[in-house]
Amino acid sequence: MKKTEIYAHRGFSKIAPENTMAAFQEAIQVGADGIELDVHLTSDGEIVVIHDETIDRTTDGTGWVKDLTLGEIRMYSAGSWFSPHFVQERVPTLAEVLELLEPTSLWLNIELKNNIIRYPNLEEKVLREIDRFGFQKRVILSSFNHLSLHYLHSIRPNLPLGVLYECNLIDPWDYAIQLGASAIHPFFPTVDEEIVRRSHEAGIAVRPYTVDDPVYQKILLEWGVDALITNDPLVAQGVREQVQSTLREKE
Repeated sequence: MKKTEIYAHRGFSKIAPENTMAAFQEAIQVGADGIELDVHLTSDGEIVVIHDETIDRTTDGTGWVKDLTLGEIRMYSAGSWFSPHFVQERVPTLAEVLELLEPTSLWLNIELKNNIIRYPNLEEKVLREIDRFGFQKRVILSSFNHLSLHYLHSIRPNLPLGVLYECNLIDPWDYAIQLGASAIHPFFPTVDEEIVRRSHEAGIAVRPYTVDDPVYQKILLEWGVDALITNDPLVAQGVREQVQSTLREKE
């Protein structure tokens, strides 16, 4: 049986502030199989790792990422909202995360946050960083902006793409194929066993997000999803071991 991978959602965001180097380091430390993160563009064209279109929620500053330079964003703490222990954390660049992950074997799922703001040339800029650090064989690009995914497929046909969605799609495996994607990344309550089975039959991987409840983790693991995207990779690893142990006993 293929082992389901565990991806740390915005890093190990259960114990460290999301999308910070501290969260990514913690994910590496506990042996996550991959890391999921989000990218936006600053006003001076730098790729920064942050979830929201503004810095208001996850830093002690305010403003739209698109209106601020990298230097301006770095003036603010990206961890003080989480705990005083992380007051020195700053919003990282994609390059810094790639450099951190380079000596590891972890996969990287980069979510392009361009469904609200259409950052010019975000796709090309991200691809350049992937190429610069040699991540072509262990990166997945995902987005809720399916036009962006379609465009990425047109300029880099062999690049692994994940279709993010939170509604109940009809035949999502077929939709992924139409976009040129190799995976679906659905909101976990929309997933059922048939979707997993039919997707696999079509050659499409299934990586649900954001699965933190061990009850749902167990169900999805038993269905054989390809990865769980979770805020707490440690808990998911424990549930995975329990499921694998049970399956081994039945063999």
